[in-house]
Amino acid sequence: MPETASFAGRVFGPGLPGGGAAAAARWQDAALVVVVADGREIVAARVRIEASGFNAERVRLAWSAGPEAAGDYAFFVESAEARARCVASAPEEHAAALRAALGAQAKTERRFRLGWGVIGAVLLLPFLVLAGFALNADALARWVVARIPVAQEAALGDLTLAQTRTQMTLIERGPAVDAVRSIGEKLTVGSPHRYRWFVADRPDLNAFAAPGGVVVVFSGLIRAAKTPEELAGVLAHEVAHAELRHSLQAMAKSLGLRALVSLALGDFAGDRMAGALAQLGELKYSRDAEREADAEGLRRLLAAGIDPHGMVSMFATLARGAPADDGGGEGTAEERRVSPPTLLSTHPPTEERLASLRQMLAGENRQFAPLSIDWAAVKASLPAR
Repeated sequence: MPETASFAGRVFGPGLPGGGAAAAARWQDAALVVVVADGREIVAARVRIEASGFNAERVRLAWSAGPEAAGDYAFFVESAEARARCVASAPEEHAAALRAALGAQAKTERRFRLGWGVIGAVLLLPFLVLAGFALNADALARWVVARIPVAQEAALGDLTLAQTRTQMTLIERGPAVDAVRSIGEKLTVGSPHRYRWFVADRPDLNAFAAPGGVVVVFSGLIRAAKTPEELAGVLAHEVAHAELRHSLQAMAKSLGLRALVSLALGDFAGDRMAGALAQLGELKYSRDAEREADAEGLRRLLAAGIDPHGMVSMFATLARGAPADDGGGEGTAEERRVSPPTLLSTHPPTEERLASLRQMLAGENRQFAPLSIDWAAVKASLPAR
């Protein structure tokens, strides 16, 4: 028989090492002839054929050693090339059994591929869901928020307020709070929310409106505002975010992404809700949300009869970085310049937005009565720094 008809494998049986021996085999009529590496030749007249191995990756050719030897022989055809030679040269009476063994191997391999595919899909599913959420986060957040009743939003506002109290000192009464409240109430006429107004004793130029009508203005922002109308401009913008439910949408996106990341990474530790609430003052809105809040804020200022140019001038001041108007202190005004304003990092008033605000006000020629607020007294009431 030509050399190409032989096929390599490993033989086990009586008189052979426990780990078997390398060998080459060939079909000779109906018999199997196995030549061991040491030169011994074993002839098997009656061969049993079956698939073998963890995933049926081998063909096992077995035969009895005879009454004079204890145990049976087994020749394992391991490589794909050797299996192909084995089948191609096999006599007809063994060919069907060999094809069946190879069919079992192919079936097992398909099952393994399918199994690994399922396992891979299960492992990748959280990441795929995360990617889908990230790509459609805005639409999904709006869909979720539209189904949250105002009462539940108010409960979330209570949680936000409780969390905020652990992060900063809130001033709840006095001229500064009265000024914020009097302006805010003019801007929220007809709102379904019950607004609560606070001043945080912090130097940052920042303010935020939480879901459910909780509004916090930082004392640093009040010090930086030259007039109550400038404060009104910021309040109108923040109230617009609340009324348009932007903060709730941002929280929904944050919580959703955090939950999906935890699922993907298998990390369920920590209080995701508390984390989102704690970072409410640092929420970053989309450009579309900022433009919507600008337009809605201006509309509310006009409806309340408050000079809307205060919003433009305050945002322009923030964009430049204003000296902190704290009634004095060590250093020059330049040294005491607030830079960068926190409000800029979370609500960046780009030149494009400022130009848009000015354009919206281009045809507004009404005369607005100044807000009846003693602005010097408001600033003087703030805690000394």
